[in-house]
Amino acid sequence: MKRHFLIALFLAACYFNTSAQEAVTFKHSKGETKVAANPKKVLIMDLGALETYYELGIPVSATVDQVPEYLNEYNDTKYIRVGNVKTPNMEAVAALKPDFILIGGRMGNYYDSLSMVAPTVIFGTDEKDFWGSFEQSVRDIARLHGKEKIAEAKLTALRQKAAKVQEKAKADPKKAVLAMHMNGRLMPSGPNSRFGFLYDALDLKPAYIPDPESSNAPRGGDRPQAPKLADINPDYLFVFDRNTGIQGVMPDPKDIINDDIKATAAYKNNKVFILPGWIWYLSGSGLTSVDQKITDIGEKLYGINF
Repeated sequence: MKRHFLIALFLAACYFNTSAQEAVTFKHSKGETKVAANPKKVLIMDLGALETYYELGIPVSATVDQVPEYLNEYNDTKYIRVGNVKTPNMEAVAALKPDFILIGGRMGNYYDSLSMVAPTVIFGTDEKDFWGSFEQSVRDIARLHGKEKIAEAKLTALRQKAAKVQEKAKADPKKAVLAMHMNGRLMPSGPNSRFGFLYDALDLKPAYIPDPESSNAPRGGDRPQAPKLADINPDYLFVFDRNTGIQGVMPDPKDIINDDIKATAAYKNNKVFILPGWIWYLSGSGLTSVDQKITDIGEKLYGINF
């Protein structure tokens, strides 16, 4: 009798320990969301999140209508389509009956509606703490699906790769700017911003620090009354094009390089670099794109052979 009682206590303890691990709490821009472990039917409408699921080898049931070529795996007809990265098809979402939904900041206005269908998390990074928030996002997903080991290996590899660029950047006194090109306009970004990866993650020195009052500028990166690149005069200039990035192709440099760029020290010293918009604009915060961004800067700027 005593033996049976001890076995029962042991099984109960195992049950409660397992139950305690059944949910992962995600902290994101809309608050906190508790998600039961190992959701079977996952809907992903953010490319950074989709990259992370791919890199961790976690199955996905549904995603956006159009997926860039570098994620061509998800263009297979076996994946259900439920809208684009900005607008979900709510009827399709409801019909899918997902267990878990991951969206990006572009879809924030639909958060409440999607949360009524299934636990919903906004995937992304904190502009004031890139590495901390990026790694937390990856670890939360990994814990949810029991992929901690592979996640830690990939995060360690990324940290080591970034350290090679950081070492060069810290010893380099020259200053850089990342600018978005859209319809003939060039919009520079500074530290602690949506496009602050150069400075926030890789420690390049910024040639441009926006006025704090412009922090409420639209998400597209438009900084009211931002100075011309010629006035900023960066030593290094990195540019991505929004429109061709959405299309998944590189722009013609002739459509990007204008008189403003030609007046910079970067142009005069052959230090203007065109970056892929599908990585730097469409995505940017997943395991694949963070890896690619480190490669883009390390190889193009410092000739690092990763």
